Amino acid sequence: MSSPSIDNILTELNPFGRVQITYLLVSAYIQLFLPMTGQSINFLAATPDHHCKLRDGYLLNQSIPVVEKDGNELLYSQCEEYVNPASESNETEDCQNGWEYDDTFYGETIITEWNLVCGQNTAAEISQSVLQIGGMFGALLFGYLADRYGRRPSFMVAVTLYCLFGIAICFSPSYIVFTILRFFCGLSQMALWVSFSSAISEYMIPKYRNRAMTVPSITWSVGLMLMALLGFLIRDWRFLQLAIVSPFIPLMAVMKFAPESLRWLLSKNKQTRAVDLVKRLAKINKCALPSSISYIQKETENETTSASLSGNADSTLRVGNHREDISNGNDLTGRETNNNISASSNTESTHGNEHSKESGENEKNVKGKEENHMGEATELTNNERRGIWGLFRPPVLHITLVISIIRFSYTLVYYGFALSTGRLAGNPYLNFFYSALAEVPARILSPFFYKWGRRTYLMSFALTACGLGLTSLVFVPNETKNGTDLDGLRTAISLLGKFFITLVLGGVMLITVEMFPTTVRNSGNGFTLSIGRIGGVTAPFMLYMDAFVPFFSSIAMAAMSLISALLVLTLPDTRITAQPQNVADLRLIMKSRKQQPEDGHDN
Repeated sequence: MSSPSIDNILTELNPFGRVQITYLLVSAYIQLFLPMTGQSINFLAATPDHHCKLRDGYLLNQSIPVVEKDGNELLYSQCEEYVNPASESNETEDCQNGWEYDDTFYGETIITEWNLVCGQNTAAEISQSVLQIGGMFGALLFGYLADRYGRRPSFMVAVTLYCLFGIAICFSPSYIVFTILRFFCGLSQMALWVSFSSAISEYMIPKYRNRAMTVPSITWSVGLMLMALLGFLIRDWRFLQLAIVSPFIPLMAVMKFAPESLRWLLSKNKQTRAVDLVKRLAKINKCALPSSISYIQKETENETTSASLSGNADSTLRVGNHREDISNGNDLTGRETNNNISASSNTESTHGNEHSKESGENEKNVKGKEENHMGEATELTNNERRGIWGLFRPPVLHITLVISIIRFSYTLVYYGFALSTGRLAGNPYLNFFYSALAEVPARILSPFFYKWGRRTYLMSFALTACGLGLTSLVFVPNETKNGTDLDGLRTAISLLGKFFITLVLGGVMLITVEMFPTTVRNSGNGFTLSIGRIGGVTAPFMLYMDAFVPFFSSIAMAAMSLISALLVLTLPDTRITAQPQNVADLRLIMKSRKQQPEDGHDN
C-alpha cells in the first residue's frame, strides 16, 4: 500500500486523535529527561578547586607553592606541595596524601570520590567520549532492529536497558566500572530515541508532521534547565544520576500498551495485524472504521490465496514476503501489480488537478515499472532486504550521505558551543541554565519557521547564518586598541550562533523521517545519528586545539556549517510529500523537486 493510502487511513481515523496526542505527550516527556544523560557529566564529573592535603600543623601558605596562571594570575598549585613545609627549601613534589577540595559549588563528584585530578584530569572527557561512542553503536544497532522487528518492541528493549544501566551507574565501585556502564547507558539512550522518533512521525499525516517533530523538542531545553536545578539541589553524584534516570521507569509500563506503527506493518506486508490495528485505532480515537480498511482486508485475502496457490506451482519467485506463481513462463500478476496501480491512483487523488501534469508523470513512471515488473520488483525487494546496506544504494545513498554530513556538522557545532559556554567564570549552575535558555527561542520558532518555505532553503539559511557568525568571531578581538572590552559582543555572537544551530535541528529531524523510505527509515535514522555522534566525540578535542592553533574551533565549525548549507540544497522539498514506503516512492519524490504547497497540506 502506498503512503498516500496510509495517510488517507490515518485521516479517516482522526489524524490528530487520542493516539497522536498521546505520542506527542510521551515525546515531550522523553525529551524533557533524555538530554540530561548526555550533558550530566558537567555535574557528575565536575572538578572543584583543589590542592594537596595539608599535613598536620601546617598552614596552606606553608605547604603549597604558588604558581602563575594565564601569565598574570597567581594561584596555589593543585598538584604539588613542598617537600619540607615551612622551611627555606623550595623543593616540591607531587601530592603524597591526597587532595582537599573546595565545596563552594560542588559536593561529591566522581572526581572528588576517586581523586581523578592532576595525572588523571582527562577522566571526564574520556567518560563523555565513551558515552558518545556507545550512542553510535546504539543508533546503528537499534536502527536496524526497529526496521527488522518493529518500533514498539525495540523501544521497550531500549527503555528497559536504559533504566538498568542508568541505575547501575549509581552503584559503580570504581571509575573503570563507571565508564563501562556509561558506554551501555549511551547505547540504550540513543536506541530509545531512534526507536521512538520514527514511530511518532509515522502516525502523523504531512499536515501535522512538522509540529509533531518540533513542538515537543522545546522540552529538551527545558529539561537541561531543570538539570541545572537538580544539580544545584542534589550535590551527590550518585543521587543525581538516580534522579536523572528514574523518570523513565514509568515509561516501561505506559509504552507496553502503545500501538505498533501502521506504516511499518504495511511495509512488512503484515496485513492481518494491520487490520486489527486499524480497528483498535478507530476504537481509541472514537471514530468509524475507514473505508480503506476493505483494501487491506482484500490484500490479506490475496496473500492467503497466493500462499495456497504457490504450493501447486512448478516454480516460484519470492517478491517481498510473498510467492508469485510464474509457472509456464507467465509474468508476475496479482497483488503486486495492483499495489502499483493503487499507488498511482492514490498519488493522483492526493495532488489534485493543480498537479495533474506531475501526477501524469508519476503514473507514467509506475506504468513503466509494471512493464518491467519482474526485474524492477525483484531489484527493489532485494535492495530493501539488505537492511542497513540498502542505505548505500541509489537513490537512498544520496539521502544517507547528505543527512550524515549535516548531522555531523550539527552535533560538532552544538557541542562546540555548549562546551565553550561551560568555561565561563561564575556560578556553574547559572551558566548552564543560561546556556540552555538560549536554545528555547529557536525551539519555539522552529515549528513556524519550517512552514515559511522550502525546508531545504530554510535549513541552508540557518546553517549559513551560523557559519557567518562563527567566521566573524575570528575577526572580533577581545578588546579594541583603545581598550574597549568586546567580550560582551563575542558572547552575543556565540549565543546567536547557538540559536541558529539549534534551529537547524528541527529541519534535520523532519527531512530524516520524510526522506528515508519506511523499509529503511529507522536504519537511516540510526546510521545518520551515529555519524552525528562522531561530532560529539570530536568536539572536546576540537576545542582543545585552540591552545595550539588560534581560533581553530571557530574555523572548523564555520567550515562545516557552510558546507552543510550547500549540501542540503541538493535534497528535494518534503513539505507536501507523503513519507515514502519504498525505494520506488523515493525515486518519484527525487524527480519532483519543484512541488509547491497546496491547500490542506500546510505543514
